[in-house]
Amino acid sequence: MPSPLFLPFRALGYITDDVPFAVQRRGRETFVTVSVGKTWQVYNCSKLRLALVGPQLPHQISALASKGDLTFAAVGAEVVACQRVHRIGTYCGHTSAIIQLLCLGNILLSLGADQKVCVWRIGQYNEPEAVLELGSAFGATCMTHPDTYLDKVVVAGTKGQLQLWNFSTSRKLYDFALADAAVSHIASSPALDVVAVGLADGRVMLHNLKFDEHVAAFANAAGVGVETASLLKDSGMQGGRGRAKHGSCTAVSFSTGPGIPMMAAGGASGAITVWNLEARKLHTIIRDAHAAPLTALHFFPGEPRLMSAGADNTLKQWVFDSADNSARLLRFRGGHAAPPTIVQHYGSDGSRLLSAGHDRAFRLFSVIQDQQSRELSQHHVTRRAKRARLDPSELKLPQLTVLDACQARERDWCNVVTAHEGDSAAYTWRLQHYTLGQHVLRPPQGPDAPAAPPMSSAGAGAPVTAVAMSHCGNFALVGSVAGRLDRYNIQSGLHRGSYCRDAVDPAVQPTEPQTNTMTHLERERAHVGAVTGIAVDGANSTMVSVGLDAALLIWDFKSRKLAHQLRLPAAASRLAHHPGTGMVAVGCDDLGLYMYDAAAARLVRRFRGHTDRITGLCISEDGAWLLSGSMDGTLRVHDIPSGRVLQVLRMGPAITGISLAPDAIREDPAQEAEQELDDSQPLTPNLDDIGVDSSFYATSDDSGDEGPSRRSHTDQQAGGLQETVHPLRADPMAPKLVTMSLLPAQQWQSLLHLEEIKERNKPKEPPKQPPSAPFFLPTIPSHFGQPQFTQEAAPTSSNDHPPTASTPEALLSLLAGLSPLEVDKELRSLQATPGTDEEEELQQETDDIALLLQFMAAALEAGQSFDLIQGLLALTLQLHGPLIQGQARLLACAEALKATLQQVWGERLDPLLQSTRCMIGFLAGTVG
Repeated sequence: MPSPLFLPFRALGYITDDVPFAVQRRGRETFVTVSVGKTWQVYNCSKLRLALVGPQLPHQISALASKGDLTFAAVGAEVVACQRVHRIGTYCGHTSAIIQLLCLGNILLSLGADQKVCVWRIGQYNEPEAVLELGSAFGATCMTHPDTYLDKVVVAGTKGQLQLWNFSTSRKLYDFALADAAVSHIASSPALDVVAVGLADGRVMLHNLKFDEHVAAFANAAGVGVETASLLKDSGMQGGRGRAKHGSCTAVSFSTGPGIPMMAAGGASGAITVWNLEARKLHTIIRDAHAAPLTALHFFPGEPRLMSAGADNTLKQWVFDSADNSARLLRFRGGHAAPPTIVQHYGSDGSRLLSAGHDRAFRLFSVIQDQQSRELSQHHVTRRAKRARLDPSELKLPQLTVLDACQARERDWCNVVTAHEGDSAAYTWRLQHYTLGQHVLRPPQGPDAPAAPPMSSAGAGAPVTAVAMSHCGNFALVGSVAGRLDRYNIQSGLHRGSYCRDAVDPAVQPTEPQTNTMTHLERERAHVGAVTGIAVDGANSTMVSVGLDAALLIWDFKSRKLAHQLRLPAAASRLAHHPGTGMVAVGCDDLGLYMYDAAAARLVRRFRGHTDRITGLCISEDGAWLLSGSMDGTLRVHDIPSGRVLQVLRMGPAITGISLAPDAIREDPAQEAEQELDDSQPLTPNLDDIGVDSSFYATSDDSGDEGPSRRSHTDQQAGGLQETVHPLRADPMAPKLVTMSLLPAQQWQSLLHLEEIKERNKPKEPPKQPPSAPFFLPTIPSHFGQPQFTQEAAPTSSNDHPPTASTPEALLSLLAGLSPLEVDKELRSLQATPGTDEEEELQQETDDIALLLQFMAAALEAGQSFDLIQGLLALTLQLHGPLIQGQARLLACAEALKATLQQVWGERLDPLLQSTRCMIGFLAGTVG
């Protein structure tokens, strides 16, 4: 099985889920352990800094407990024990999912949906010490350990009943008939024998276990709205009547510090109600504490500080330090409260991440320091919502649909542009200040519109569907659902022209000429439908756009004239662009991925495999990988040069956005995944099947060779899996491709500049005379200035001959192991002077040069070590060019080598790679 390309690293912006946290105090510090899907995280409560991230577990966590360096996580019917970040054992005793864990000294209690409480001695994984059978009709929901009750545990059920058990003797001590509603939470109070019981109808009851009687009851403790706040303040303590309709009470905690004794409760509404236990009335309400049901509350011992966690992915701390003991937010850690839909790395190092989701929030995450993550401000939304008595989410911008950012002018002005659902304007953001920018990009409307854009005001009110930033950071491009494509100056927010199809550059002929059947409205727009993708190259010379009209348009960025028009197989839904190479990847509605060369305006690659709508595309920084995400829950990694699928990651839920870090180390999909190979496509592809253009990277004639690319699927499953283990070996990925030598570039490029290197490295002072060797050791002259000692040669027989390189592969291996100076020395040793009287010696040296030329032709024809052969050919022509021109035999060998090189270059290499060092011109001048 090949090594996976990606491994789970950590969850960014994932603070907590709906599993209650576990708190423990170690020395002077308090730590909280929270669940984040399949792993857990530990925060230091003093500043809520991330201290530890646990290992990836096989399934979702359902309960947590901690003790010292040990963390216990319930995964299904098992409890996984971890010491810091390493798994050390598994407790297996339940037959169904575990509901809650409770750690008491060296004892671990686990409550399962199989109506059992397993008692474990920590460190003994074989079997539990005891099993408490609660009864199949009990319906256990939660449990707690009352203070001072040695070896006792109270278990609550769905019928409003409690059971008191002694787990050391496995005996049930007492049954409590508490209420006619299900118990959703139970917690021990500072008062002896008293526990707080949260009910599914929103009430909290204080019950004395010793006397089996109610102490107090509080209605609507699970959370109240603004409308009922004054009513509860007036009514104070309520009995069991008048049940609230705000959902169950899910969390209760008691303060133990100085001041008013308080009880905090919360539930499904997201509000926290704080009760004065002495006066038995409502003390304060923390409205909108969380945007989702609360999962846990914890008062820090001896402090007026409360920590809360909610299912809205936030962890908050509140402090009661005002004159009236009301609460204020002290610190918090938060992420998206709803699933994210867009994710994009920001910056050249990939250390920051921009994201947006269904919660209408725009966030910036740090992949290095979690405390630097924050939500970008939308101009005092919370303050304005309080004044207008509205929910803060109602004043936020609509859900963000697409964004683009540029780091070039981050310190000068806005450097992010976004489009929002149903909004006809694009918005600018300034990441330097973490706030919404002052400019709103709207197309000009009406007769007073400036004369600069060649487009009328038609479609000016259409929602924005695509945005892009130029790499200089000065311009923003905005496309709409009406087909408009406008350019704005990001510094001033002014409109700087529009792109339309009737502005065709007369010097450049479109790939698909314009027809006269287009209407006037179609001609003055960029697309005949919604614009779905925009990209600008790194030099601000070319701009590419795609739309629902199945057109890929290549524009001149400055003149705004159409240069090329390509017809896509189907409507485009996604666009990814590599600014360095000009390669463009388009995801279409036919579930295919198509790669185009924007400079040559042609199709070069085609990928298939997704079974649902494509939702994300990304090209790696080096241009070697194409990542695609889909609603089918798979993330596919495509190798662009070879045209094959390297890895398929099964994500489970639908993927909403992907981004690959510039350093190609981290990958950030919406979920973590299991990695597996894709069996639907060959690992070693047939280039004809994947739609490779005949001039992209390499190709050859259809010789019908049944090479590795045409093996059967069974053969690929048996032996082809090893193809991805060594991606850098010097074997062709397909029979039609050439290979490189895998040598450092300076090793073969130095052959072209040896004279300059020698001149630069010439010593400034004359060499010093080395000390003479001892008189009794015979020496010989040396080129390196150090004495060399003669050695007695071993007797050799007349049948022994020095080894020779008999094959091109052996000679290539020998040349690859030599330094540039050694290669130069070997080639100079072949040099002969024309016109010498020693005809036999000249003939021998001419034969050697002819063999060298024939060797290079054979290596080129075999497609091996193309770069090394180019450097070797350049040095050979430099040293032996006059001799090759003066000898008819060598001239014929050079003609054959020229023909072979032209054939390889014309048929196996793309004409766009003309910048690669090639000696065709030099060789043509030599033999011509």
